[in-house]
Amino acid sequence: MRTTSTFNEEVAWAAAQLRQEQTAVNEALVQKIFQCESAEEALRISEAKLHALLSHQLSHREDERRRIALEIHDTLGQNLLALRLDVVALYQHTSARQRRLHGRVGTALHNLDDTISSVRQLIADLRPFQLELGLQAALAWEINKFQRDHDVVCEVVGLQGLDDVAIDEAQLLTLYRILQECLGNITRHAHATVVGIAIDVVKKILKIKITDNGIGIDPAKPPAPAFGLMGMRERLRDAGGAFSLAPAAPRGTTVTIAIPLFAQK
Repeated sequence: MRTTSTFNEEVAWAAAQLRQEQTAVNEALVQKIFQCESAEEALRISEAKLHALLSHQLSHREDERRRIALEIHDTLGQNLLALRLDVVALYQHTSARQRRLHGRVGTALHNLDDTISSVRQLIADLRPFQLELGLQAALAWEINKFQRDHDVVCEVVGLQGLDDVAIDEAQLLTLYRILQECLGNITRHAHATVVGIAIDVVKKILKIKITDNGIGIDPAKPPAPAFGLMGMRERLRDAGGAFSLAPAAPRGTTVTIAIPLFAQK
């Protein structure tokens, strides 16, 4: 038969065991919390490094495009123009008596002109000359080119209001490349016939909303990896802006871009 003293000792022992178990559980929980916090911090650092790397790659790519465009213009472009002068002189010299040679030189001149046109287009793609014309002219040029090349109707609102907007080169390049990517995505994926582009500036925030009547996106379906969209988000992130993609009603897709303007006229 257990005595009261023995019973009390057993209760005290059980309580001590429970306290030890609780202490062990608490220590394990604290350790787990520290591990989770360390993992989250490592993830934040890794994400920041990834954003910095992507930003550097985008910047480096634009610098490389600018360098290559200048190199092509100063070497290949100038050499082709000099060659054209010689071919034109030969073409004119053979026009009177050497008809067969004249015809062949004419064909060579035509091919040379096509090559020069291709080189100019390559330079424009690498470093668009329209960027030198300002925000309004650059966006208008790209929109008009999109309509001509793809037989798509663009309904544009607010473009004229950009007359009073002052923007630095980095912001201009960001907006131009994003508009270019959005229109390119519409061509590649949306199969749209009409595109609406609404531009507005409110409280030094420039907003562009691009809506198409294409096949749209499925909100319930996880999107496939799209490096173009990633690039747009990174460009806007560096510029302090925002980017959103959503289904449009009754069908199609709406892309909304917002970027702060650091300078106004």
